[in-house]
Amino acid sequence: MFSLLLVAVLAQGPLAPPGPPTPPVAPVPDAGVVNPVVPPLPVASLPPATHDLFRRIQGRVAQVRIIERRSGTKSSIGSAFFVSEKGHALTNYHVVSDVVLHPEDYTAELDRGDSTVPVRLLSVDVASDLAVIQVEAPVADFFRLEDREPPQGTRLFAMGNPRDLGTTIVEGTYNGLVRDALYERVHFSGAINPGMSGGPTLSGEGGVVGVNVATMGNQVGFLVPVARARQLLDRTLELTAPPDAAALMASVREQLLANQQRITDRLMATELPKQVLGEYRVPGRWSPFLKCWGDTPHDPETPYTVTSYQCSSEEDIFLSSSHRTGVVSYLHQHVTSQKLGAMRFSALYSTLFSQDPDPVSATREDVTNFRCTSEFVDVKGLTVRAALCLRAYRRFPGLYDLVLRAATLNASTHGVDTSLTLGGFSAENAHKLARRYLEGLSWTK
Repeated sequence: MFSLLLVAVLAQGPLAPPGPPTPPVAPVPDAGVVNPVVPPLPVASLPPATHDLFRRIQGRVAQVRIIERRSGTKSSIGSAFFVSEKGHALTNYHVVSDVVLHPEDYTAELDRGDSTVPVRLLSVDVASDLAVIQVEAPVADFFRLEDREPPQGTRLFAMGNPRDLGTTIVEGTYNGLVRDALYERVHFSGAINPGMSGGPTLSGEGGVVGVNVATMGNQVGFLVPVARARQLLDRTLELTAPPDAAALMASVREQLLANQQRITDRLMATELPKQVLGEYRVPGRWSPFLKCWGDTPHDPETPYTVTSYQCSSEEDIFLSSSHRTGVVSYLHQHVTSQKLGAMRFSALYSTLFSQDPDPVSATREDVTNFRCTSEFVDVKGLTVRAALCLRAYRRFPGLYDLVLRAATLNASTHGVDTSLTLGGFSAENAHKLARRYLEGLSWTK
């Protein structure tokens, strides 16, 4: 660009008097000039103007309104887009979750700008956060789902209804699938805002390459890959009749059971790595989908030192605004002191062990109270005090949250306190993973 500006400036100066003609010089290959002239791309290969894309596809996107039956007013909003001539539309599960969990209290409708129409909820993919809804009347204009992901760096267009402001289009960039993710997501550089959930993200040709699902702010957005949307739509088109509320709940339960089995198989098939923490070895990064950090606060006034090492899946499954599941996380705390005596250290250590770890987000409507058992166990010669707690899911029988607390008891002025949290596992798999986790503790001396 600097060269072009320089040429433009020089072109405005006085012309030099004509001199003798310069003989032509043959081009010399590899003369040290890299791409001196970049030919313009043909117009047909350039992405369309945003306003042109907006004009062509605006009617295919609608606002989803969740209506509270008693008041007759909307309680939440999201976005959806048509994907078949029979009126099928895709959105997020979290947009319509109230209709799944409380069909007696909530219903859904689509606001198409010129009319508002009721919709039926046909199917969900709770792990991918997708749902298919349908309007009664056929539609003439709908989106095509792309067959594959676009190349990294492709210019994309996300559509939806941010903050109830009407249909909006946001430009961004496709950055590929998120690495080492437990649940597949596309990283999209664009401002996906509340209300755009469930809207489509498009290529320049107008094909859907992903479904808006989440944001971290600062132009960091996430999409459900188009392949997941296509799989759910294909399964939905095979339905012979709309499912009732009980069938939808049963489908969610089956999906959650399948998801926890997938995670369990993945972890159990992997050798648990060891992380050195003081005089101990503790479970390290068990799988690539876990992100791990460590820290040691430095306070000269504190007569003891706590070094922490924690790993978490950083992702979860949205069941409702109050209930999340599909979580794996653990925390190790190595405590040591050269200033406290054995009695004072024991009191400190007991206090640390009695602190409850942060449980998976849920309410009394979602889960029962924890039921715990506590015992002293021998882990390959290392004495450990362990407490294992389970609480059951009320709506989805056979699923539990687990919290395991354990503390080594082999020394008087140092030790490791550790906790494991699992969200949404069968009792058998939760115990199996907890047992493998405890086996990862050892003393290096």
